[in-house]
Amino acid sequence: MNNKTINRRHFLKSSLATGVTVGSSLTLPSFAAPRLDYKTMDAVAMAQAIRSGEISATQLVSAAQQAIEKLNPTINAVVTSFFDHAHDLAQTVDPKDLFPGVPYLIKDLSDYKGYRTTYGSRMFQNNISKTTAPVAQAAVDSGLIPLGKASTPEYGLLPTTEPLAYGPTRNPWNLDYSAGGSSGGSAAAVASGMVPIALSSDGGGSIRIPACNCGVFGLKVSRGRNVGSSNEWSNFSVRGANSRSVRDSATHLIATQQSGPNALLKPTTLITGPGTRRLKIGLIINGIGGVVPSDEVQAAIQSTATLCRQLGHTVTPTSLPESVINMGDSMMGASSAKIARVGEMLEKKLGRPLTENEFEPWTLQQMAHRASLSEENLRTAEKMIHSQTTDTRKMFTQFDVLLMPVLATRASKLGALRSSSDISFEEMLKRNQAYVSYTTTFNISGNPAMSVPLFWTEDGLPIGSHFAAGMGQEELLLALAFELELARPWKDRHPPVSIWNT
Repeated sequence: MNNKTINRRHFLKSSLATGVTVGSSLTLPSFAAPRLDYKTMDAVAMAQAIRSGEISATQLVSAAQQAIEKLNPTINAVVTSFFDHAHDLAQTVDPKDLFPGVPYLIKDLSDYKGYRTTYGSRMFQNNISKTTAPVAQAAVDSGLIPLGKASTPEYGLLPTTEPLAYGPTRNPWNLDYSAGGSSGGSAAAVASGMVPIALSSDGGGSIRIPACNCGVFGLKVSRGRNVGSSNEWSNFSVRGANSRSVRDSATHLIATQQSGPNALLKPTTLITGPGTRRLKIGLIINGIGGVVPSDEVQAAIQSTATLCRQLGHTVTPTSLPESVINMGDSMMGASSAKIARVGEMLEKKLGRPLTENEFEPWTLQQMAHRASLSEENLRTAEKMIHSQTTDTRKMFTQFDVLLMPVLATRASKLGALRSSSDISFEEMLKRNQAYVSYTTTFNISGNPAMSVPLFWTEDGLPIGSHFAAGMGQEELLLALAFELELARPWKDRHPPVSIWNT
């Protein structure tokens, strides 16, 4: 495996290749040579150009601002901007950093001191963060320059980004479709070229789902990997990135992982290319509840399985454990308990019940669902989650990697999964479980997983391929992702609404 150990604040030299080459349409700056056009560079290439003195951070920030101002009115991916702050940060770039001067967005679930964090909710439109989330701070410490906040559904609770607070984030491949959720703003911004990389989070598929829908790369790291995170069983959510290249996410992982003697997991090394190890891959088609994917999703996953075999890997059909297939709404009980605690705190502060003018129907329905559960219900759900975790992790004693769909179907049409008072909790849960029937497995177990953009439908919508590995095995996934990226590159595929085509 081609790798290299790296320190977050002392990145002096990289063996990474030069930037990717793409087309051009939107007039953005060329800084020194055609290869240094904003459209031609991923985050690593931008960092290399800053480090060599070929471009300045101010030039990159200006280009990103121009792209956001041009495209965001159509896509609606950025809900809060702080361009002046970004330009200020551009004046103090340290070339030794991992990502010196590279434009970035922060998902609107993570605090950034002095600026709004709304959690996609009307309730928090005026909430100014007093601190910066540890992962966001680590990203800034690595040299990344945030220009704003990326849209998310309220509290990240849905697999589509259509908050009532801001309206829908549109898929740049087809504006009638969802960008996915909950990191829909991050993925749409990256896919359209506003920024090369954006902070995302994944509590049930929220990095992988929008990566799948928007045709970008998305890695969900292991539980306990991020700075500031824990390895508690109920810690379903992790932080990561949506990016256009594998190497950007690989480097972002180095910037945002726990390190040192107290790290919960052995720190990963920087993976810079394909590995040589041939893998035993388990192929899973049907999802939780026995959900059968659509024909075009099956075609995508079978195509990926064929590619893996052509690359020398062994691919063997298998299935999810029975405890996972029959998981029901065990995760919903634990998840709704968290949002219910937020509701209880706010109701105590306000001295009254929350209303639909403050929280969306789906959020209120989850709070009500928690209230309907007894303590015995919650204990039973916890036992089920522990069984599912054990059974999922056992699969990696037989296989190095699992391959399956990200979603049961293509991206949903806007409105299909949006929170609505006209839809009952039971119906909304049923719709979500039918759509998101693969990703939550690895939030429960804590295993790393990724969506790789290897397939497009006949009418031009991306469909990601979903891979998972054993706990702490991000290096294995990234080495495979590099191999797939070389074998079936996606760098020259760009959506109609983007800096390349607008």
